[in-house]
Amino acid sequence: MEKNGIKPAKIAMIFTALYILFYYLWIIIFKDNKSYLVIGGNFFQTVAPIIAGIWGLAHFKKINGKLKYFWLLSSTASICYAIGMFIYTVDQVFFGIVGAYAGISDIFWLLSIFVYMIALIFVNSIRNAPSKMVQFIFDIIIVMVVATSISWHFIIKPILNYSLDQGILYTIVYVSYPIGNLAILFAVLYLFYSSKNILSRKVFLLNIVGFSILLYANMIYMYLVVNNTYYTGSLYDPLWSLAILLLGLASFYSLEEAESVSTSIENLSPDGHLRDFLSIKLILPYLSVIIIFVFMIFSSSLELNSIVIGSILSTLLIIIRQVFTLVQNNGLLRQTQVLNKHLELIVDQRTNELYLKNQQLKETITKVEYIAYHDSLTLLTNRRGFEKQALLAIEEARYIQSALAIFFIDLDRFKFINDTLGHSVGDLLLKKVALILQENVGPGNIVSRQGGDEFMILLKNITKEETEYLAKKILTELENPINIHDNELFITSSIGISMYPKDGEHFDTLIKRADTSMYSAKEMGKNCYKFFDDSMDEHIETKVILETSLRKAFERNELMVYYQPKLDLHSNTIIGVEALLRWKHKKYGFISPTTFIPIAEEIGLIIRLGDWVLREACLQLKKWQNQSGTAFVVSVNVSTIQFLQKDFVKKVEMVLSETLLDPQYLELEITESTMMDTEEVVSILVQLKQLGIKISVDDFGSGYSSLSHIKKLPIDTLKIDKTFIEEIDSELNDVAIVSTIITLAKNLNLKVIAEGVENEMQLEILKDKGCDQIQGYYLSPPIPVHQFNESFLNKIESTVIFHHI
Repeated sequence: MEKNGIKPAKIAMIFTALYILFYYLWIIIFKDNKSYLVIGGNFFQTVAPIIAGIWGLAHFKKINGKLKYFWLLSSTASICYAIGMFIYTVDQVFFGIVGAYAGISDIFWLLSIFVYMIALIFVNSIRNAPSKMVQFIFDIIIVMVVATSISWHFIIKPILNYSLDQGILYTIVYVSYPIGNLAILFAVLYLFYSSKNILSRKVFLLNIVGFSILLYANMIYMYLVVNNTYYTGSLYDPLWSLAILLLGLASFYSLEEAESVSTSIENLSPDGHLRDFLSIKLILPYLSVIIIFVFMIFSSSLELNSIVIGSILSTLLIIIRQVFTLVQNNGLLRQTQVLNKHLELIVDQRTNELYLKNQQLKETITKVEYIAYHDSLTLLTNRRGFEKQALLAIEEARYIQSALAIFFIDLDRFKFINDTLGHSVGDLLLKKVALILQENVGPGNIVSRQGGDEFMILLKNITKEETEYLAKKILTELENPINIHDNELFITSSIGISMYPKDGEHFDTLIKRADTSMYSAKEMGKNCYKFFDDSMDEHIETKVILETSLRKAFERNELMVYYQPKLDLHSNTIIGVEALLRWKHKKYGFISPTTFIPIAEEIGLIIRLGDWVLREACLQLKKWQNQSGTAFVVSVNVSTIQFLQKDFVKKVEMVLSETLLDPQYLELEITESTMMDTEEVVSILVQLKQLGIKISVDDFGSGYSSLSHIKKLPIDTLKIDKTFIEEIDSELNDVAIVSTIITLAKNLNLKVIAEGVENEMQLEILKDKGCDQIQGYYLSPPIPVHQFNESFLNKIESTVIFHHI
């Protein structure tokens, strides 16, 4: 987060600079006032690590990954240093202890060194991959030999000589400081020479600089203490605060996860940083040797001491390092020569194989192009291939001024077959449909599978009359049964047609309008074709509005259940009702079920609607039973999709339990098309019958090959489709069909109900043929609850008063 446009890291950097500046100003201003120097020095030395610790802890909470624990350790070390300073200040102010001494403050200072060392070891341990340290191992050893020799000569040995008289505790404490510094130096060198660092560039640089300053400050302090030249207010004092603040500042640049950071000091940027770091790495061991030789030359003593020993050892290591490098380079040279010979052989071999490869490449490109533009199942042109060829055909038609036709074909019953009989059967069906379409359109035209059960056809140089003839032919061909695995499957199709240039001159427009026409064909009852006309765009817009409104119909309380009574022809009494869903839109009024039910199926809302009607019907029937004391049956339509849900039986059982309705008063109406997969349907029906629920087959006679299934199904009633009732009073064929259905039902011990009865003559014919029950506008249209209460509820189980019955 930025404050007033300035990044937090920049604010922290400015604070660090000002903090150290004020510290030096304090030393300069009060250099002659020892009391103020002590107070100010202790204050600055205490506050700096506290601030650095707070920064580290704050970022510890924000950073993800293992790297966050590095900041936890670093901030812990800062806090330890601050505690040591606080104890040291207390000893000075309250106990008057001054000068070098071994106390509790030393414990925390040494602890801070130890924790810093642990932090560095930890950050090296979480590296993404093991570092290649072989080429740098001598460099690290050389620098450590030089540092150890100088530390021994100027600090450790003088401490041992001086502190033994002060006691063993004093000796251990003060010797621990340079040893701890050397341990931190080794960890820093290992971090610096790692080939792949876990830290980002800025974090890495701030840590290297911070730890280097900290080591320098500690070593200078120990040297001054040993030589009795250290005094409070020294210009070296702010270096501790600077080092610790830099370590805290580094946390601002480390908000990424440790595992996601892959920046290495060898791969910083292409602008020169790589060369700079490599140069420092290569120069550092030589620079160390030069430094120790300078110390040896200016040393007045010629005796064998640590400086001389360090000079000798570091020189030997440099020589060994150079020998190792020469050996390594010779090995690399030999490997390069072998590789060159190997490459020459490979080039010769590749040259000989090039011709064959080119031929194979051409074949591969041809195969890839075919796959890219063809459907893998039917081998027809796919969407991309169809678009490519259609664009060329449109350009050709524009040039020769001819017409084109685009068919958008959707299989009406495919989803049901695919869901009930399985995808393998569905795939075989699609292949058969593809062959039928290809056989009918002839050569020169394009048949394409767009995906799922959608196909497209492009007809070139064709008239509207020829297009219409072909559409009728395809519809007829797809109506015929298709044999798959000795099963006759029946499908129909809906075809939308757009013409070039009448309906559009661009591919996208023609496709969209063919698609729109196809949906119009579906709404017309399916199994038909429709040419595009301008009114369809408005219709599609209305349909989109209805789709959106239907989703909100529940919340707006626009849905309701109407009830149509059923009459028993033997007793002339009302014996039940059928629950029918109605939708009253706030703008368009009552929407026909033939309009919104297909929409509900398309948008996946049909199951929710079906469940809602089932619950409402059961609740209402229970109310009627409690209100009138009578018991009759309520029939509820169940869609195929709803019926074939895995949890359908459990849903029905739950509704009966919640509404306290006796299952014998519930009748479920399934459509004839639901019985496609007899085994699955029988299993569900048996479970429903075991609950005590009645089953009715709705729209009987309108499906395909259903008679062979009826005898296998545990059902109670056949409901004759109203298309056979509409003209029963004038068509002898319809009378014969209805008579056959009634006879079939009687032989199977099933009841028969006729729907759509509208006049007395239809009623008399049905009575004469032995029909059990009727429903229709002659008796009553579907009506709301309050109207049913007024007209029928008090007449249930009594003789109906209609004079014409």
